[in-house]
Amino acid sequence: MIKSLPSFIAAVILVAVLAAYMCTYQVRSTEVAIVKTFGEASEKPIRIDESDNRLFAGLHFKWPWPIQSAENYDTRIRLLNDRIEETPTIDNKQIILTTFTAWSIGDPYKFHTSYQTVEAGEDALRSRVRTVKKAIIGKHAFSDFVSTQKKDRKLQEIEQEMMQAIEADAREQFGIDIKMFGIKQLSLPTSVTEAVFATMKTDKETTAQRYKSEGKAEANRIVATAEAKAERIRAVVDRKVAKMESKGLAEVGKIYSQFREHEELRIFLDKLRSLEIILSNRTEIFLDESTQPTDLFDEEVREKLSKPE
Repeated sequence: MIKSLPSFIAAVILVAVLAAYMCTYQVRSTEVAIVKTFGEASEKPIRIDESDNRLFAGLHFKWPWPIQSAENYDTRIRLLNDRIEETPTIDNKQIILTTFTAWSIGDPYKFHTSYQTVEAGEDALRSRVRTVKKAIIGKHAFSDFVSTQKKDRKLQEIEQEMMQAIEADAREQFGIDIKMFGIKQLSLPTSVTEAVFATMKTDKETTAQRYKSEGKAEANRIVATAEAKAERIRAVVDRKVAKMESKGLAEVGKIYSQFREHEELRIFLDKLRSLEIILSNRTEIFLDESTQPTDLFDEEVREKLSKPE
């Protein structure tokens, strides 16, 4: 009997451990548990202490299987990344828009009764996000996503529209809460990128041509204004020149009237002016002294002309 006592104690301990294992379950502070009785899940999950609204974590008791069993779910936020794929807009242009969804299990009972595993629920949510994304992108034009004008882009409005559509029935349909949703990346297929760049190039060339036309028109206006001012200045100058010429002619007339009394002096001055003109270009001329106006080189002629009669 004494020899079998250790074996008996070991057996008792083993039975106690197995009983504790079959009759208890543990809930961590980041988890929620669904207790099933004969396969039927309880609508009230083991998660919150109703008295002080704190997380009710620790060891809990249940009837052994197959009477009762417990299923634990992590309630922390999970991140779901959208798959990369092309989606057409309402004007039949392809874009590649990827999203991210931060979610958590909000209704454990609904989630448990709808899906066998967390992965299955996540796949269902991914399918829902994909459907909503295609539907909303299909209602918007390409310029709402990609445009040279910032005021034409509506990414924030589209992002909010997608989140509202996914969040609307997420708890009722999936048993989850959407914590955050956003557009992660927007890109274009190669063919669309080339077409967009070509369109942008055309738009910029059109804008540049408009600027050139406006600049040319402005230049023509400036030239026309300058020419009009120049014409007015020339007219004023011409009037002043004419006035000065008229005054000069009047003065010359007075001088010539005086020269009539001294004809020889006038002739002498005219000859000097002619010589000045002839010799201004360093020209060598051979003339007889009897030829006017070189007769001035003759001393007798100079004396005769310089002395009035």
